[in-house]
Amino acid sequence: MNRNLSFGLIATFIFFTAGASAQELPKSVSVGSNPPGTLFYSLASGLAKVVSDSAAIQAQVQPYAGTSTFVPLFDTGELDLGVVNAVDMSMVYRGASYKVGGKNPFPHVANSRLIMRGSPLRSSFIVRKDAPIKTYADVKGKRVTGEYPAQLAVWYNLYGALSNAGLTWNDVKVVPVPAVNEGVDALVQGRADVTTHAIGSAKLKETDAAVGIRFISLDCSKLGEERNKKQKKLLAWKL
Repeated sequence: MNRNLSFGLIATFIFFTAGASAQELPKSVSVGSNPPGTLFYSLASGLAKVVSDSAAIQAQVQPYAGTSTFVPLFDTGELDLGVVNAVDMSMVYRGASYKVGGKNPFPHVANSRLIMRGSPLRSSFIVRKDAPIKTYADVKGKRVTGEYPAQLAVWYNLYGALSNAGLTWNDVKVVPVPAVNEGVDALVQGRADVTTHAIGSAKLKETDAAVGIRFISLDCSKLGEERNKKQKKLLAWKL
């Protein structure tokens, strides 16, 4: 399977890191997450329960359309904590000069801080179980969910997945979706042939039970590895 470029992270407003020792802790905090059904929502719910059960602070999950929509709220103080992927977190913290594939549309969120690093996430191209698509190369010319304005890290992950087959977004028919749940919905509804989601998420378990899904493995052949090496220059972090 394709190892996702993102890692589960907790980002927090600077109050909790630099000034906590000098100020009284709040009685409650909000934990930003992706929508219900996503892996990040499950992680946020678990973390909120641990905080509420172990400290004199009540933590509540606040779901948003995606991490790209709520990371700016750390700077304004509207959000205290959040489960954020490594792509979004790195880009908002470093600002416009920090890019992936020459692109960074995020606002600079200078007050964001990492307080805990999570585990690597795994994702892959997903197709319906009866689809004729068997390899990454078969994706060429097919309808692939894209854009992901609420979860921009997913766009980068799919960009990397396409490059493994020597493809770009210009080689597929892009089906615009705001976030991963909507991408899976497009697959179920027959509007898309290929999408992606975190492996093991509640949304995928529900979808597999309803219509049946199948993951497409990365091309680990010599040719696939060579393509990966060439694309690393495009996907590498740039200062």
